[in-house]
This record gives sequence, C-alpha cells and structure tokens, in this order.
Amino acid sequence: MTYQAKIVPSGESFQIDAEESVLDAGLRQGIALAYGCRHGNCSTCKYFLEAGEVDHGGASIYSLTEAEREEGFALLCCARPLSDLVIATRGETDPRSLPLVTPSARVGTVAGVTQVTPSLWQLTLELDAPLKFYPGQFVELQAHDGGGWRSYSIASSPAHGSRLEFVMKHVASGMFSGALPTMTRGTSMALRGPFGMSYLRAGAAPVLLVATGAGIAPLLSILEDAMEREDPRRFELFYGARTAADLPLAAHMDSYATRLGDRFSYRPTLSRAAPEWAGRRGRVTSALQHEIADASHYDAYLCGAPHMCDIVGTLLEAKGIRDNQLFYDKFHPAS
Repeated sequence: MTYQAKIVPSGESFQIDAEESVLDAGLRQGIALAYGCRHGNCSTCKYFLEAGEVDHGGASIYSLTEAEREEGFALLCCARPLSDLVIATRGETDPRSLPLVTPSARVGTVAGVTQVTPSLWQLTLELDAPLKFYPGQFVELQAHDGGGWRSYSIASSPAHGSRLEFVMKHVASGMFSGALPTMTRGTSMALRGPFGMSYLRAGAAPVLLVATGAGIAPLLSILEDAMEREDPRRFELFYGARTAADLPLAAHMDSYATRLGDRFSYRPTLSRAAPEWAGRRGRVTSALQHEIADASHYDAYLCGAPHMCDIVGTLLEAKGIRDNQLFYDKFHPAS
C-alpha cells in the first residue's frame, strides 16, 4: 500500500510505501527534510503531523516522549505511515543548505583496512560507481553477513567519490565493526547514501572543528576538501583523546599543516596524559573553555559522542555562537 504525504506550508508532496520510513521516502524523492542519526536516537527529524497516523517504530522514548506522540509529533526516520499525512515544517530553513543529494545504492570492495589507534581502524572501499556527497556526510554499510545497516562518516574528499575512506571505532561485539580485524581485501559489501546535514557550509568565517574518537572522520573529509579547493578560511581542530596512543593519523595532521599553513591549527588534548606529554591536558571541553574567548565569529562542527557534543555546544553558545553557525554530528550507538 502507498500513502500520500503533503508538506505544509510549501505544498510539496511525495509518496510513501507502507513498509518504508517517512524520512527515507522523502529523501528518495528529493524532499529536503531535516534529520540526524536516522535511527530514532536524536530528535533532529521530529516533525508535527497536522493530519494522519503513523507507527512510531523504534523511536527512542527519550527523543520522542509519550506526550509528544499524543500531541501529534513523530520522528520521521522511524515513523511508518498508517494513513495519508500532512507534515508541518519548522520555521526558517538554513540559507546555506546545499541541494539534496538523493541517496543511492552502491557496492563497495575493501581495498585496505588498517588499525590506526588501539580502538580506531581505517577502512578504504572502492565503489562500483562514484558517489556524490558533501564533506561531513555519512553513509550506511551493511554487515558482512547481510544483516543490519550501520552508519559511518566518510573521511575522504568528495573529489574522490569512487574511493571512500572511513575511520571507525572497533567494537568487538559490533555487527559491522566487530569484523574489522579479520576483514580482507576484496571483501564486498552493500552501501547506501549519502546522508547527513552536518556538511561544510560556504562562508567567510573561520571554521572550528571539535571531535573525540571516530568523530575525527567527517572532519578529515572537511579538511581534505578544504585543501583540494584551496579554501581560504582558517580551520582550527580540537581533538580529545585519553593518551597519546589514541591520537589518530598524525601524518594527516602534518599534511594539513604543510598545505594549509597558518590557516590550520591542530590542538589535541589528553585526559590521561603521560608525564612526558608536553601538550594540552584534560578534556577537550577544558581546552575550548580556555582558548576560545569569543565563539561568535566561528562556524563550528562538533562530531563524536552525544554528551561531548551537547556540552561543547552549550559552551560555545555561552561564548556567543548562533544556532545557524553550529552543526552537530552526534555518534549515537546503534542499539
């Protein structure tokens, strides 16, 4: 069965198959709906339904409360239609948003897999056809056994859409990442995308990049793109880790420093630094607190654990940054 969805006040409309989410249907048909994790854990795709009913699926009770469901709100990434829908959009849209890249399917073949820290691995895939994406976006990869899908940010430049790189956290029990240590060249896997709204916007403001863990991945894509396009803006990367061994891809940082010159600064901070560590100590939030006096003139991209993103976002707001200058890529666990 197929249902009709109408967006108000724009008047846009699209068809939804009964077994697909409202978000997937909209993106498939070129409707630029706001979204984040795509798995019901954040509230980015929360919309009010002026008419119609949905099955809320796996939407987190914390991201969509029972009261909100009764009032008519839904997380479109989980919602499946039970009738025709009328969806109310929010206020003003981001004037710097780029045209939607309609997600599509690809087949990827493993070209390389390397451990880069005790917990992070770098995966390189060769695709059967180039994938268009914006720096900072992510794709979904299917587990090697044909099971569920997992979201991973692209770490490479959009200029090389046939060869994608990723930086992933290895979780021994993970449906996808658990297989990284034994993954071999030539392994084939399904891929779909791109997804994500936290991609690099155009502008003249300096760019503040903040990450922990595998949150470095989308920021690498942004930096690679900046180098290749000779972006004139200044890029400041704050990265939080526990020890020096947990700092990934030092050669990449050296390359950015060489090619971007004084337009790039890398500021790692360690929460469990050894006595011989001469750099910043503590959490990345502490480094930002001490070194960013006024955030109002930055565009900021925050990537990694949701708790870190929330704390840093609140800190930057207190230092003057506006909502339309702040972009989140929160790495919610798959379950």
